[in-house]
Amino acid sequence: MVPNAKPPARTPATALYACSADPITFGHVDVVERIARTFERVVVGIGRNPTKKYLFPLEERLRLAREALAHLPCVVVLAFRGMVVDFALEQGARVIVKGVRNAADFDYEQVHHLVGLSQAAGIETHLLFASPALAHVSSSAVKAIQLEHGFIHDLVPPGVKAAMEEVLSGQLVVGVTGVAGAGKSTLCAALAAAGRREGLAVHDVDLDRLAHAVLAAGDAPLCVSTREALVERFGPEIASEGEIDRRRLAACAFADPGALADLNRLMTPAVTVGLRKALYGLRGVVLLDGALLAEQGLLPLCNGRVVLVAASDGDRAVRLAARGWGRREVEARSAAQWGTEEKRAAVDRWIAGARFGRRWSWDGSAPQGERCAAELLHRILSDTGARLEREAHAA
Repeated sequence: MVPNAKPPARTPATALYACSADPITFGHVDVVERIARTFERVVVGIGRNPTKKYLFPLEERLRLAREALAHLPCVVVLAFRGMVVDFALEQGARVIVKGVRNAADFDYEQVHHLVGLSQAAGIETHLLFASPALAHVSSSAVKAIQLEHGFIHDLVPPGVKAAMEEVLSGQLVVGVTGVAGAGKSTLCAALAAAGRREGLAVHDVDLDRLAHAVLAAGDAPLCVSTREALVERFGPEIASEGEIDRRRLAACAFADPGALADLNRLMTPAVTVGLRKALYGLRGVVLLDGALLAEQGLLPLCNGRVVLVAASDGDRAVRLAARGWGRREVEARSAAQWGTEEKRAAVDRWIAGARFGRRWSWDGSAPQGERCAAELLHRILSDTGARLEREAHAA
């Protein structure tokens, strides 16, 4: 690019981009963003094919697409029925832009272009090749991955991910985070109890427990290789009878930021597999319980929907002492992790950047009973609009 060169002026015309958006992906969003850099008005047409079975009804596809494209003021998302060329004429568009990922897409769009020409509508078709980093992304692939509880946060906007989790997996994923000793586990247990009383399953997926399973003497090759890598990095003194001594490992890892970063890097593949397996088959509210959700970039996994648990330093000290933590251990871990305010700021920044998500606060020091936990659960369900299956009889 020539230094200080101005971007080309947009064409004072309307372009049409038609798709089923079932659901809209980052591949769709990328194409629309590129069209919007060229045309002053872009109409995204969401089609209705009576012979096709959709995952989402038309109204939901329109809503998700409008949310995903809300940052583009020149884009309007509309529904249409019938031939694309007729819709283009109605909207005053002289150009239909199609995204092409591969040769099969090219052949398909060429046929559609020739069909359009046969209608003597005078509409041209422009092809826009997919960005290399997104050429593998398709609505069908995203649905297949979600059915197996794979990670799709790099493939679709968070609002789409949340909708797919609800429709395909029957899940509402909510993060629960806070500093050590804040009361995350206590809150998760209270939310699970509140759910049982109302016939709603609430599952606590504790990332620490998943990590502990990797460090124990499991015989899965990935777990074995992870333990071997940890011993190589931190020394044989962290190993004991085929397992990793968690306290010795923590003493090494929390000694400096570089060591902690190495620990997270070595543990991530095995914990990721464990998380996918833990999510499989769960229906209802899924609490993703982790102290480092913000620090480790895990907020996309819960779509920025997070309960931040806080407690006084005195209460935390008492709780950590009850776990057998010494003063130096508490100080080392506190120094290596973000404080409550840092976590709150990071969650809020993510929500603002993603234009999606919600943060709720919970005081882990206050004597909040079962009724308070039930009220928080109701707020979460109301704020997210989740429609989850309930059991026939509440406990």
